[in-house]
Amino acid sequence: MAAEVKRDDLTRSMSRKTSFLSPSTKSWASASIREAFGAPGGDVFQKSGRRDDEEELKWAAIERLPTYDRMKKGILKQVLDNGSVIHEEVDFANLGLQDKKHIMDSMLKAFEDDNERLLLRLRERIDRVGINIPQCEVRFEDLSVEGDAFGGSRALPTLFNSTVNALEESGKITYCGHELREFIPQRTCAYISQHDLHHGEMTVRETLDFSGRCFGVGARYELLAELSRREKDAGIKPDPEIDAFMKAIAVAGQKTSLVTDYVLKMLGLDICADTMVGDEMRRGISGGQKKRVTTGEMLVGPAKVFFMDEISTGLDSSTTFQIIKYMRQMVHIMDITMIISLLQPAPETFDLFDDIILLSEGRIVYQGPREHVLDFFESVGFKCPERKGVADFLQEVTSKKDQEQYWSRKNVPYRYVSVSDFVRHFESFYIGEKIFGELRVPYDKSKVHPATLVKEKYGISSKDLFKACLAREWLLMKRNSFVYIFKTTQITIMALFTFTVFFRTEMKHGQIDDGGKFYGALFFSLINVMFNGMAELAMTIFRLPVFFKQRDSLFYPAWAFALPIWLLRIPISVMESGIWIILTYYTVGFAPAASRFFKQFLAFVGIHQMALGLFRFIAALGRTQVVANTLGTFTLLLVFVLGGFIIAKDDLQPWMKWAYYLSPMSYGQNAIVLVEFLDPRWSTINDDTRFPGRTAGEELLAARGMFTEEHCTYAPLGDSKSVSSNLEDESKNVPCNLRYESESNNKRGMVLPFKPLSLTFDRVNYYVDMPAVNRSFDSVDGSKWSGKTTLMGVLAGRKTGGYIEGEIKISGYPKNQETFARVSGYCEQNDIHSPHMFVEEVMDLVELNSLRGSLVGLPGVDGLSTEQRKRLTIAVELVANPSIIFMDEPTSGLDARAAAIVMRAVRNTVDTGRTVVCTIHQPSIDIFESFDELFLMKRGGQVIYAGALGTNSQLLIEYFESITGVPKIKYGYNPATWMLEVSSSAVETQLDMDFAEIYSNSHLHRKNQELIDKLSTPESESQELYFPTKYSQPFLVQFKACFWKQHWSYWRNPQYNVIRFFMTTVIGIIFGVIFWDKGDKMHKQQDLSNLLGAMYAAVLFLGGTNTSAVQSVVAIERTVAVETIYVAIQTFIYSLLLYSMIGLSGMQPTSGTSSLVFLIPRMEIPIWWRWYYWGSPVAWTIYGLVTSQVGDKMDNVHVPKHGDIPVKDYLKQYLGYESDFLGYVALAHVGWALLFFFVFVYGIKVLNFQRR
Repeated sequence: MAAEVKRDDLTRSMSRKTSFLSPSTKSWASASIREAFGAPGGDVFQKSGRRDDEEELKWAAIERLPTYDRMKKGILKQVLDNGSVIHEEVDFANLGLQDKKHIMDSMLKAFEDDNERLLLRLRERIDRVGINIPQCEVRFEDLSVEGDAFGGSRALPTLFNSTVNALEESGKITYCGHELREFIPQRTCAYISQHDLHHGEMTVRETLDFSGRCFGVGARYELLAELSRREKDAGIKPDPEIDAFMKAIAVAGQKTSLVTDYVLKMLGLDICADTMVGDEMRRGISGGQKKRVTTGEMLVGPAKVFFMDEISTGLDSSTTFQIIKYMRQMVHIMDITMIISLLQPAPETFDLFDDIILLSEGRIVYQGPREHVLDFFESVGFKCPERKGVADFLQEVTSKKDQEQYWSRKNVPYRYVSVSDFVRHFESFYIGEKIFGELRVPYDKSKVHPATLVKEKYGISSKDLFKACLAREWLLMKRNSFVYIFKTTQITIMALFTFTVFFRTEMKHGQIDDGGKFYGALFFSLINVMFNGMAELAMTIFRLPVFFKQRDSLFYPAWAFALPIWLLRIPISVMESGIWIILTYYTVGFAPAASRFFKQFLAFVGIHQMALGLFRFIAALGRTQVVANTLGTFTLLLVFVLGGFIIAKDDLQPWMKWAYYLSPMSYGQNAIVLVEFLDPRWSTINDDTRFPGRTAGEELLAARGMFTEEHCTYAPLGDSKSVSSNLEDESKNVPCNLRYESESNNKRGMVLPFKPLSLTFDRVNYYVDMPAVNRSFDSVDGSKWSGKTTLMGVLAGRKTGGYIEGEIKISGYPKNQETFARVSGYCEQNDIHSPHMFVEEVMDLVELNSLRGSLVGLPGVDGLSTEQRKRLTIAVELVANPSIIFMDEPTSGLDARAAAIVMRAVRNTVDTGRTVVCTIHQPSIDIFESFDELFLMKRGGQVIYAGALGTNSQLLIEYFESITGVPKIKYGYNPATWMLEVSSSAVETQLDMDFAEIYSNSHLHRKNQELIDKLSTPESESQELYFPTKYSQPFLVQFKACFWKQHWSYWRNPQYNVIRFFMTTVIGIIFGVIFWDKGDKMHKQQDLSNLLGAMYAAVLFLGGTNTSAVQSVVAIERTVAVETIYVAIQTFIYSLLLYSMIGLSGMQPTSGTSSLVFLIPRMEIPIWWRWYYWGSPVAWTIYGLVTSQVGDKMDNVHVPKHGDIPVKDYLKQYLGYESDFLGYVALAHVGWALLFFFVFVYGIKVLNFQRR
């Protein structure tokens, strides 16, 4: 099936003729003459000739240059402040930002901001010397994409199922007769996704510049070289502006490109070019602008085929029309092929397309010229009514619910025409016969232009790709400097904390008894340096979606992404390790020799690099926050436990020792302890024959299975290449007001009780503080925001920042947000819901009965569709019986039919007597005229219309047509689109008027002001809104409802709970194997240390995994009670495994993060830090575990130089553990749990980091 978009030759030739004869088109000679005539004073003829001679000489000099140099040089005309004109020679390979801006301004001025004229002049230059532009025809035959739907365990999103449950593709796709394996399709075409994936830290210009830099210039340079050669042979002098533009966009490897400025201008992004794109936590551009950035990211490349998926989401109809018009000009003039899917296209936008592909139920119902599509459906028996958009008609005519209303054969009974019937009819329709006839003729491969199909995988060399990625990574690091400053500050604080705990004056050395504290200090240093890089895991996961998009689109290979990250993290490792070693080495009292200082510094650098590489690898393997956190904690704890400190290497089972050598931490541990304990100050002779070490230092090393010779020192350097192996608006949007005006006997739908209220606002202004640099979009002069969402946010009381002026009253009384929240609802455009809840308690009102058993899911991932989520958002607000509902863009991201369904639900809501205030994008005639009233604002939030629409929008039309100079609306034209066009800033400038001022002086404004004054005065017998309680339901009812919701949400979240129970079981078994039967072995001091290590590791794992994994769940849903039940079950399973395998008499591990309590006994902590011991929950947990398991044992344990000591006495004398204190420990655990619970409750009640 041919999908080629061909040029309209007649239109193009006529356009060329118009452009050529147009008096505004300046040739280089005529421009100079006119400027000379206009020059003030002097002999203008003499000056003109002199300037022409000067320009001719410069051009002749350029023509004599070698081809390579000639392609980079050109002449630019510049008008000085005094009005004189000069011609400068420019090197396009070294253009600055101002130079590019000057070229772009010159181009736009020369062609009077007419993009079509610019493209026609470009094409005219190419055609004049007989060069053919590459064209691409895409054919697809019998194309099918299928996937099986599974239930039960096969439907769960597990790693196995995601691998097995794959999509199956069949059919044939060819580009100019060539199959996909014969070239690089990702470089030949560009796919623009409906998902906007960008780095929020980069500006719009930087995002497009990086894309253009990676894609390269394609065949532009070769085209320009051949063009220049032919023009030189024919003696043709090109237009200077056109020549400058073509040369500027043909230079490869540029950090910034003129193509970026051109695309920014074309997409209307020039006003926010230097604004951050933004993300969930960073204010940036609007959703509609972000959609245009996604489009521009691909347009800056040299692709000849574009597949664009829903590029108009979040844009108003006027902006969409302008963008599609630009696309049409590119297609018709530059022979580019485009296939675009749009949501709710306005009729004027729809009319811009050449061909239509209509899909329904996965099958092509119609493909062919747009002007014949209505003929096809009329031949079947369906006719598009007047004042109905053709695009809306096409989406509804194949629907079983909506089809009957368009049946036009009144003498024939209506019968449902299925999609299969339409497909069969199209095959016999004359358009279908023509297409199938063309497909039967194979494409002539001999006619394919050599530049059409790209054979090289990447657009620029590997060196340039590396430089581009390195520059971007450095930029991202600067923009995320807070993270690195915070981590540096954190490690500095921890270093200060460390040397005050392990204080030099308290750190005796030389004897075996002294080694324990040094081991603790070294191990604490090791885990601090290592775990300080854990932020890399979250940062990598956050960046992976952008990486996958750009990798799959062949921006760059995986190594080009990973290598700069690794290189730029080396200075971070050096700095953080340096801070730690400088602050702690001599203050703690490690070996004083300078050589050992630098050896330990190098070891920490290697350990930090290893940790960063390991965290990036885990992030790449897990890909999502939940999986990566759980997998990361699992991996790190294995590395941690098997590092040689928690349990000695020689005490591992013989068949487990291989795991010790696989742990990178074991090498780091060996490196730092060898540096310390082989120093001469640890050379005291060991006279205890039961221990093999010759000296105290060697004995301390041998006791824990460390290397005992210094040439074995090795520090692992993490290599992030391990990651690469796995990583291969127009401003005037339409805020509308739906007001109930029906009589009570016409009410239908939901009849839950509510109190009708009036809401008035007068002279409301909203201001925000703006930073001095990188202004947010609000502050850019000429912004396209009209403030409709801002107004709704202010009225609904949802703004958390800024300043509000003016009056807002409810039924005549000043608005009180606490009571207003009880009678109002707010439907955000983000559709935020619990992803694992079923749609149950919803009504016929929003037509969701058929989805009662469906999971909500996550947007764009699973569960409900966008349109269904919109209706659910409305339903969630409706069940609270509000009197006023605010809806922010309820149809954004929906197609015409889905938007109609949502607006039908909104209309049903209004028919219950409620007031609904909406903002809406790109409304069709049907949707727009379903509203009762309109509140229209221009850029800056100034009101230009507020009042009733009237039948067929008659009142609105009469108002604007009464203004002198405003053109009349065409018959059948969409009033919403017409309204935006006639009230645009361009029309205001053209007519020299201010629509806001006209409105403020109008009778309509005075009428509205009278209504405001009337409603602002309370009625005589009315009372101010009052509720005896803050919440509508008592605490017990709220608790039951929240507990029920949390229960089902957890039960239907296998990604979280299955993984946590699976990992708990696996880790429990692994720990059981590692510490097998250690509970009964207490013959020497190291045996007791191994048992303490087992308890410490067990506590740290359960607490660590739960703490990290639950954060992503709590971020979505603030769960407490249900989490406690799951933790109890998890702990029981875990304790059962460890109890039976380690040989203990009971385990009760709880969560915690502190490690210091295990590394240094309480008795040896300096007095000024001892309070912290009792302030650490982990200290109480380990105290309880140790005393409950071995606190009352009288078995002897051998301690070097102290002989045999009973375990109970050893614990009391050396560690400060007393079994009689066990009851207080249990009580403390209850206290800690309650404390953290109340802190959590207080936090979610008071803290709010959202900035609206």
